[in-house]
Amino acid sequence: MMRLCAALLCLPGVAAADLRPVSYDDLKAQPHRIETFDTLPSVPEPGHSIDQHWRAPGLTIGERLVGQTVQDTDGFDALQGAATQPLRAIPGAPGQTFAIAHHAGFGSNALFPVGPKGADLPEGRGEGSAALVFDTPQTAIGLRLHAEYPDPLGQHPAPGTALLTFHHATGQTTELTLPLTHGVILLAWRSDTGITAVTAQNTDPGGIALDDILYDVTALSG
Repeated sequence: MMRLCAALLCLPGVAAADLRPVSYDDLKAQPHRIETFDTLPSVPEPGHSIDQHWRAPGLTIGERLVGQTVQDTDGFDALQGAATQPLRAIPGAPGQTFAIAHHAGFGSNALFPVGPKGADLPEGRGEGSAALVFDTPQTAIGLRLHAEYPDPLGQHPAPGTALLTFHHATGQTTELTLPLTHGVILLAWRSDTGITAVTAQNTDPGGIALDDILYDVTALSG
């Protein structure tokens, strides 16, 4: 396993073997699929509680991968164990998988990974883990991530970190630890051998939300 845990991985990241950062906007300009979570009615938090995996064409989202377990670590989900092949995303316990709700930072529906305190509590929405599994290896993917809201008065805790683990078609994995910032973060990567899955964990005091996942991208340049 290749581990990269440094502030240099902040935005948008650094090249690591078969994982290279690219511009999210450039990626979005190519033909692609995008999962926006807007097929559900837009309702405020706590929103829709999802106790099963989330399925989009070519993409499945769960709490974790088969072979992994989830441990409560200071109120956050922490993935334990190694994923087994073939990679498959599975849900968590009832009320602890996802919430989908209108997110003011994105201005649209977003996915909140639900942590140990459950979907009904603000301190539970966003503190969970998520696993994205693609039907076919992806040469390019992107997503938008939101951590803390802007805090001009400096009254809130500093944003935490997100840990993204990329599973490559070769069987290797790459870990990126991303120091988070206030507001929406645009993230995108390219892989020559293909990305088969990504898991996300975080230690952000306000939790994270995910939106606008880009995949099945064609003719990516750069």
